[in-house]
Amino acid sequence: MTNERNRPNVLLVVTHPDHESATWAIARAVEQGIHSDGSTTATTHDLTASGFDPVFNAADLAVHRLLGDVPADVRREQELIESADVVAVLFPVYWWSMPALAKGWIDRVFSRGWAYENSSPEGPSAVKELHFIALAGVNQDSFDRRGYKDSLTLQLHAGIAGYSEIAESSIEIRYGTETTDPQTHQELAAQGFKLGANLAQRAQSAFDNG
Repeated sequence: MTNERNRPNVLLVVTHPDHESATWAIARAVEQGIHSDGSTTATTHDLTASGFDPVFNAADLAVHRLLGDVPADVRREQELIESADVVAVLFPVYWWSMPALAKGWIDRVFSRGWAYENSSPEGPSAVKELHFIALAGVNQDSFDRRGYKDSLTLQLHAGIAGYSEIAESSIEIRYGTETTDPQTHQELAAQGFKLGANLAQRAQSAFDNG
């Protein structure tokens, strides 16, 4: 879906290879929530299907050192972000963190001089709002008891959004996605819809103030 710049837009970045997974079921619910206000558009970006290469390479290093041009595939991703009022990254939790594809997307796309150390008068980062939706297979008690929540929050909220001086950021964690209980899946979908509706409100506010 292309962004209509006369309407607020949320870029929803999803990382999971299986469209029948709980991750994609929740992503579809988030998308429905974004659309629920009747005015906000959702651009759902399937990172797996896109074929994006997450490996930080010599060209990316040159960009980091301010010695080279941004690679074309990275620039396309940056333009997607620039076309949105709000960016949300939705992913299953792997090893206390995001999948390699999502992390590599951050590594390459959130480049120096664009996502951080940006000299633009519009602000220190080209990314105005960045929200993470993490989907954990285990229950909340297991997640909290082992300190996973604190670890993930520190990495994403402080280490990525905070370091980039992104004006608005958050992390939402939803639990128990690996269950086979239909009621739990319905509850997760309802929570996803609500998250999407909240993202739409944020996008509308950013659009109105932009």
